[in-house]
Amino acid sequence: MLALGRQYQNEQWMVSARTPVEPRVLVHLPVNVPTPGRERQVEAVAAGSELLFMLIERTTDRAAADRDEREGEALVVASSASAYDVLKTGYERAEEERLAALLEPFSERNEDGNFSADGETVAEVEAILETNLLSHADRLRTKTEVVEFLEGRLEPSVFIARAIERQCSREDYREHLAERHELKLTMGGP
Repeated sequence: MLALGRQYQNEQWMVSARTPVEPRVLVHLPVNVPTPGRERQVEAVAAGSELLFMLIERTTDRAAADRDEREGEALVVASSASAYDVLKTGYERAEEERLAALLEPFSERNEDGNFSADGETVAEVEAILETNLLSHADRLRTKTEVVEFLEGRLEPSVFIARAIERQCSREDYREHLAERHELKLTMGGP
């Protein structure tokens, strides 16, 4: 994506200053199953000598557009000189929507007063959150929050935000083997 952005920026420098600068779509983020009427893409814009990346969101569904937004209208969700920041924001929003849709039945049970934090339900929510990809300590923290969520002591929005934060901050564990050869020389002495 950075290479495409730089290519776009170089092309803009070659074009005269009289030609209007149009943003270029660099990547379309995958369509999210819970919100099929919404599309997200990353665009690049040359702003002087700087390259700016923007996360653009458009509503393509007529029903969703009638409710609160105009169909096809672009909304700038995030902009940054860092492509990573914009992509991260896009994937976090998609993950938030995915988790909200999958956890909605559990949230509705909490509102009805059917608090069930049995082992099977906890395991089901953990599978949705993909806790198997987390470290052991994070799995324990997540399990505690799952129980709090299922018992109605943790708001769904807070629960989802913490889960996404934990997923984004997950560490890759690598084993590193280093070998040092040392030679110790002593001169004189007893």
